Amino acid sequence: MPRIGLDARYLRNGGIGRCISALLTAYPKLVRNEEMVILAHPEDLSEIRGRAPTFEVAAVRSRVYSLREHFEIARVVKRLKLDLLHLPHYVVPRGIPCPLVVTVNDLIHCQLPRTRWHSRYCRWMLGQVRAQARLVLTLSKAVARDVEEVAGVEPARIKVIPPAVAEGWTAPSSGPEVEAFLRRLRIELPYVLNVTNGLPHKGLDLLLEALQELPGIRLVLAGQGSDRPEVLRQVEASGLSGSVLVLGALSDRELRLAYASARAVVVASRQEGFGLPALEGMAAGVPVATSDAGGLPEVVGDGAILFRSGSVAELRRALYTVAVELEGGDRAGLIQRGLAQSRKFSWDATARATLAAYERALTSAA
Repeated sequence: MPRIGLDARYLRNGGIGRCISALLTAYPKLVRNEEMVILAHPEDLSEIRGRAPTFEVAAVRSRVYSLREHFEIARVVKRLKLDLLHLPHYVVPRGIPCPLVVTVNDLIHCQLPRTRWHSRYCRWMLGQVRAQARLVLTLSKAVARDVEEVAGVEPARIKVIPPAVAEGWTAPSSGPEVEAFLRRLRIELPYVLNVTNGLPHKGLDLLLEALQELPGIRLVLAGQGSDRPEVLRQVEASGLSGSVLVLGALSDRELRLAYASARAVVVASRQEGFGLPALEGMAAGVPVATSDAGGLPEVVGDGAILFRSGSVAELRRALYTVAVELEGGDRAGLIQRGLAQSRKFSWDATARATLAAYERALTSAA
């Protein structure tokens, strides 16, 4: 049986980590003809063994985006005698002695770089992806087009495999549980939820500007990175501190409760490879307003209100619609369309398609 490695060092890294976590949950039920080997940081080994007890787990000490990974990963892969390695991000360590499947989640570091270094690093790594990956996986057609145009990868080597919401995401919550959650985190109803990593492409500045002319709408920011110092400075400078609550990272259960209790979910991004918060909002049965950036239109279909990316005026109008104006049958109709759209995505289907991609990469010519 082929020995296939999955680089799980991103397990605690925002959206990429949530995708890895979901694959680790789905794979044990599906893997039949492969030996799965999970590469992970030492502090994550016990969690991974709990999720996938039949998989081999190997400790890797190098951090992502580090110089050390360009030396250690190749040695580990060689020692483990892997036949294929799946890298869940476009960072390709040097000298990997086996075929690669690489997931490119987005090209934001190239399209909206925070620094010149980010842009150079992104383009360098995309060159490594083009040169070394037998198959490139993307989360949306929009990113597939970007990979073809920016990275120069031919379409035959690109496969679109979207993620989904976590298993049990729509499980109902009891009234006392919701009340305890809101009380513990001092969340006042009603509120609009924005799940963000706090980086500039998420459009917090646009959202705060839109809210300045919408008095009375409370905003809750949640997610790993939502409490970055620069986020707190932006909120303070906007003059909206009294109506914005910053929660920071939440557990999966807390995040589900935050979605389910919201009046609406807003995604203000300037660019997105996929846009998992939009999908999670729809799956939670909450009206969603989202920009039309990147892969977001593919994600939401007709299940959300779309506005032009970067337009504060359109964002403000969409926000007022979902938070204030939408009532009765119109609100119920949008929620039902969102639920129907969210059901088109399945982690079982995603995991099966990813395993099929491994097989394709193993049998394709080098």
